[in-house]
Amino acid sequence: MSLVACLLALLSALLSTPAYATGEQGDVIQTDAVGSSLVTYDLDAKTAKTVRDVFNVSEFVGLHGYVVDRVRVGMNLQFTERVWPALPPGKSRFKRFALLPQVGWNFCDPAFVALVFGIAPRTDGRQHLNLTLQGVLGIGFPLSRRVRLSVAGEVPWTYYDKHTLGFTALTGISVRL
Repeated sequence: MSLVACLLALLSALLSTPAYATGEQGDVIQTDAVGSSLVTYDLDAKTAKTVRDVFNVSEFVGLHGYVVDRVRVGMNLQFTERVWPALPPGKSRFKRFALLPQVGWNFCDPAFVALVFGIAPRTDGRQHLNLTLQGVLGIGFPLSRRVRLSVAGEVPWTYYDKHTLGFTALTGISVRL
C-alpha cells in the first residue's frame, strides 16, 4: 500500500471518530507529555545541533481550562534531563526548568495549535534565565470520552539571552477532569 493510501486511510479513520475529549467551555484537563529537541539552530553562532550531538528528554505536566469551546488557557511545567553525552563529574543532568503559560485551540478535530511562552529560570544546568516563544501543531487521538493521546511538533524560538530556533517532537496524554 502506498504512503498516500495509508495517509488517506488514517485521515478517514480520524475524521469518522467521534470527537471524544474535545474541550468545551468550563472543561479542565490535566496533561502529561514527553519530548525531545531533534534539531536546534544557534542564530548567533550559525551552528546546528541534532540528537546525534545532544539528547535531552523533557517532561511536561500541566493544567488547562477551556474558556470557550475549543479554546484553552493553561500552564505547563517543564523539566529537562540530559541523556547524552555524559556530563563531567559534578555537573547536573537536570538541564532546564520552565514555566510555560499557553493558549491552545482545537481548530479542526483532531488537530490543535498552541502558542506557548517559556520562562525558564534554570537553563543549561544552572540558574540562568531564558525566554522562549513556541508554536505547536499536533493531533489528539481520542482513547475514551475523557482521554486523548497526542503527537505534536513544536518550533521553539529563544529570544532572550540566546537566539535559537529548533524543532521538538512531543507525545503525551490529556485527561478531562
